[in-house]
Parts: sequence; C-alpha cells; structure tokens
Amino acid sequence: MRLIAHRGLSRSAPENTLAAFASALSVGFHGIETDVRLSSEGELILYHDRISRLGLPVAAMTRAELSQSEGYLVPTLTEALDAFPDALWNIELKAAAAAVPLMALLKQMSGRRQVIVTSLRHELMPVAAETLQFECGLIVWHRPIALNSLLYAAMPHQRLRILVWHYEAMDLTLLQQANALGFRNYIFGAQNQHEHAMCAELGMHGVITDYPEFVGLDCAPSLQ
Repeated sequence: MRLIAHRGLSRSAPENTLAAFASALSVGFHGIETDVRLSSEGELILYHDRISRLGLPVAAMTRAELSQSEGYLVPTLTEALDAFPDALWNIELKAAAAAVPLMALLKQMSGRRQVIVTSLRHELMPVAAETLQFECGLIVWHRPIALNSLLYAAMPHQRLRILVWHYEAMDLTLLQQANALGFRNYIFGAQNQHEHAMCAELGMHGVITDYPEFVGLDCAPSLQ
C-alpha cells in the first residue's frame, strides 16, 4: 500500500510547501499529494483553496500576491518536482485552466518521474491519460449508483486506471468490482486508527493521509 502525505506533512509546516513535503518524506511517506492551480500570470502553483485568505480568487492573483497574503512562499510545481525528483507525486488538478500547462510540463518529464495525475474534473482525465506517460485517476466523492456509470468513459484509456475514493463513498463491493476491471483503488479522508486499519484490510493500493502515526510512521520529521 502506497503511503502518500496529504499536501505534505502540514502539522510541521504550511500545507503544500517544500518544507511540508520534506517533512513528509523524512518520516517515511512514499509520496506526496499536492494541489495545482494556475496563477494570474500563468504559473502552476501549489495551493488547495479556490479563494485566498483575502477573499480573492486565486486565479486572479499573482504568485507574489498569494504568497504575501498567506505569509509564506507559495511554491510552483516545477520547484517541487525539482526539489524532490525521486518522490512519488500525486498531482491533483484543481482547475480546468491549469490542465493544458500541466500536461505540457509533465509531457517533458515523461519516463523520468513517478507521477499520478488525478482530478474531480473527470472530463479532463481521458485527455491527460492519452497525452501523458503517467498514471491518471478519477477522484470519487460520491457513491455511484452503479460502478459502470463512473468507469464507462475511462475504460478505453489504458493509463486511466486509478480511482481515488473518499472514505465515506467506498465499500467492499465497489472495490472488488473496480479491481476485477483492472482499476487500482486509493483512498483519502480516513481520520483515526480504526479507519486507517480498515484501508489496509480492504487491500487499498494507496492511502492519502494527514496521519503518519496511523500508518506506522513517525509523527515528527527528522532534523534537516
């Protein structure tokens, strides 16, 4: 089971920063989940929320303006990938406007990185799967009426074989059906020891978590 730090280890540094990523890797996480948006000047920046602390759309702010409002330097995706080239990266595409520049950047890196691209914007993932040499996945916040209603459009695309389930949306029947169709199941949203243990018992291929202590890792990062 791949252990992936949700936005880095944010208990020791602001989420989605190089410091949070370094902390996550130092305690033993296999990889890092991070969020990509596009700044007003067209940079791929790592920031989760659509609206900044100033109440402004992130897409309408420069990286410098966003960094000033947050009180730390908001990193670019390129900076993060260059800083930790051997890490497994789960890059969540948050905004459709970032899709084309993200694919252009990752296309240059094909074969040289461990990358998974995921999104709630399911319509973007078939294009990503056909454009890139990396694994792609659909984020699933809801429990579908039928699994085929979710996977029908993904089936023709061989690199689109990951489902990232919210903890409350998944169940054993869905996981087994997805596995039988050749999909790999990841999960996020587990919040305590029992829920993380359930993820392991259900045979999840990966868990995206804020809690290193619930997946057998140290809580505190090593001194850098």
